[in-house]
Amino acid sequence: MRPSRRPANVIVRDLLSLTKSGQADRLATVLVSTASTTHHGPPFDDIVGRLVDTFSLATKDRRRSLKIQEPFTLRLRDDAGKTVRTDRLDPRVRALARAIAANIRDDRDACADQIGEACDNTDLGQRLRVLAHCLVWTSDLLSADETSYPPILSCLKGATPERPQ
Repeated sequence: MRPSRRPANVIVRDLLSLTKSGQADRLATVLVSTASTTHHGPPFDDIVGRLVDTFSLATKDRRRSLKIQEPFTLRLRDDAGKTVRTDRLDPRVRALARAIAANIRDDRDACADQIGEACDNTDLGQRLRVLAHCLVWTSDLLSADETSYPPILSCLKGATPERPQ
């Protein structure tokens, strides 16, 4: 695959389009390329930041149209449909959830700090986990019924630490 000089907003648009269209093989290729440390496009945290912005703008629009006044809350579910507390998430996925909440509250500094926590000094697996969660959460929100609130988001395998048995 050729190095890409596409801006972050174009990469995000392509990722969301591939997710929506169900092109799993192409999506997997783009995800790995985007999360790779040898990625020649915009910085990884810019791409995650654009996804966080997209999620937050859609949430703000939905809250405004539904006239919701209470504080924003994320509802997270695991693959079995059980509620997942934010504090039980993998630290990088937890930082991503906190970045979204800060962005929705218009706390740009806290959002940037949390995106840094999610993206800095990461290996490929961690970057993929962060990118996949942000992409799935944003895609789920954008494709959900516009009257559903609060958003119920799926946590992918590996998002929560294994519990001892």
